[in-house]
Formats: sequence, structure tokens, C-alpha cells
Amino acid sequence: MSQETIDFSFLAKLGQKTFDALKLLRREVAEIRTLSLQSYEFVKRVERRQAEMREDLELAVKMELGGSVGHLQTILEGALAKIEDKVDNALERVAAIEQSP
Repeated sequence: MSQETIDFSFLAKLGQKTFDALKLLRREVAEIRTLSLQSYEFVKRVERRQAEMREDLELAVKMELGGSVGHLQTILEGALAKIEDKVDNALERVAAIEQSP
């Protein structure tokens, strides 16, 4: 075994280096925590925006379909009204023919 002498100044320097390394590690851990929190908030904002976009898209599709269905309903009602008028006219003529001597 070697007979080296270790004095308090060496231990103090070693302790200071360890303390400096610990401060650096704590700073890095704090930065990692901050970045993690920022990443979490960013993901939450993206999820919120995605939900909003989904709702906007759903509303737009409903409005487009509602307008198309409303237009189709108007066209069908108009066509049915014409058919009903023709049937009523035909029934009136049949009734008039049946009543004539």
C-alpha cells in the first residue's frame, strides 16, 4: 500500500468539485422538468385543437347535408304536389263522367 497523505485542502477541493457537479445536475434536471411540462402543455393544446377541428368539421358536414336534404325535400314536395294535382284532376273528371247520364 502506498503511504500517501490526504489533507483537508484536497478533500475540500474534491467536495467543491462534487458540489459543482451536483449543482450542474440539478440545473439540468430542472431544465428537463421544464421541457417536459412544456411538452405536456403542447400535447394538451394539440388535443384541444384537434377536438375543436373535429367539432367544426362535424358542424360543416351537418350544415352541408342539411342544406342538400332541404333542397331535395323542396324538389320532392314540388313534384309530389304536381302529381297530386294531376290525380285530383283525374278523379274529378272520373267523378264528372260517372255522374253524367
